[in-house]
Amino acid sequence: MNTIIDLQAAIEANFAEEMACFGRGLPGATFHQDEELTWFLTGPKGPNGVLLTSFRCTDDAHIYARITETLNIFKSQQVQEIGWRVGPTAYPPDLRNYLQAHGLIHRATMTCMVLETANVQPELIGPIGLAIKEVTDEETLKLKCAVEKRGFGSTESMAQKYYQSYTHSGFGAGTAWHHYIGWLDDKPVAVAALLLHQGVAGIYDVTTIEEARRQGIGETLTRYVVQEARKLNYRVATLSPTDMSEAIYRRIGFRDYCELYHYRLSVKHEN
Repeated sequence: MNTIIDLQAAIEANFAEEMACFGRGLPGATFHQDEELTWFLTGPKGPNGVLLTSFRCTDDAHIYARITETLNIFKSQQVQEIGWRVGPTAYPPDLRNYLQAHGLIHRATMTCMVLETANVQPELIGPIGLAIKEVTDEETLKLKCAVEKRGFGSTESMAQKYYQSYTHSGFGAGTAWHHYIGWLDDKPVAVAALLLHQGVAGIYDVTTIEEARRQGIGETLTRYVVQEARKLNYRVATLSPTDMSEAIYRRIGFRDYCELYHYRLSVKHEN
């Protein structure tokens, strides 16, 4: 990656790939990719949405037709909320205006942070008795998803979707996905995931269960995952912080790089 545009595109692609795995991995789901649009559809309750947009021209009629056509595909599957992500390399640059004209509303902005993996030291911030291990089998992956569910407070349904996506995608040596569990006194208390895609290392799903927080476990786990990416010859790591984790990531060395804008269209269907 020789330019800012190259890195922005790689970061966008990495975040898109995380969600695209749902489209490829869940039963009955759809993943679609053509020269202009990348989207996935998993069912009425989601997750669903358009991940990447690069229309090949600025002709209004063409752009309006493609947006309408795509929205209609989601509507035909009784999707309740359609997402459309707009990143720094989306084309045309005023894509959000076209989306708003179709009724989509800006709901959230996601900050993408980056760092050079060589600049991070694997400092042990967490408590004595903390051990970090990579997940190597499906039974341990189930445990990782259970800890992830507790840490994020997500539903059993969503946890199952993540498990199905991860197992379909594959994980471990020689694959794009790597999963990690932080064990404190032999109890699983924290998790993280690493997605190697488009030349950057995406760090996802970093969480610690509530009773084990404020001990530096999340920071130690993140530093460990960055070092793992470095060992795999990835120079750049990226992630998106929450309000709770932003200060931790800045302390490690991550800095703001670009933003992804999330647009939503709520759809009411007649029974």
